[in-house]
Amino acid sequence: MYSVAIITLSNRVTQGVYEDKSGLFLKEFLTNNNFLVNHYEVIKDEQKQLRVCLDNLIDKVDLIITTGGTGLTSQDITVDVVEKYLDYEIRGVSIAMHQLSLNKAASAMFSRALCGVKNKTMIITLPGSLKAVSEIIEYLQPHLEHGLDHLNDVSRH
Repeated sequence: MYSVAIITLSNRVTQGVYEDKSGLFLKEFLTNNNFLVNHYEVIKDEQKQLRVCLDNLIDKVDLIITTGGTGLTSQDITVDVVEKYLDYEIRGVSIAMHQLSLNKAASAMFSRALCGVKNKTMIITLPGSLKAVSEIIEYLQPHLEHGLDHLNDVSRH
């Protein structure tokens, strides 16, 4: 069973304006699909705060999933921080997320969702939209264990 940390980035959620529907959906969905969600946090859209979270979680969980901050506004800092943090991108996953989203809505061309690796921890950045998060994670979930196995040199043949 792989361990997961979920980080929601949203100024409005931290201010109590909105409920974190996408992060809570991820937590429930992954738990129901044999992942151990052992960290869940909501933080402001701040580069330093995200960097501290990543530093605290790397090598303590197998997978970090962020939600929020993948758009084009000045507050959408998630991808900028994560991209610089990664050892390398897993382009196939990034492309698959974009392709899936584009098949649903043309506006997805403006999302910067990303997947990559730091040390032995996979990091996936998802949009903040509950609809986008649910569609993407439901698509990725059947394949995540396979990718994490490869990342950890586990063979299940």
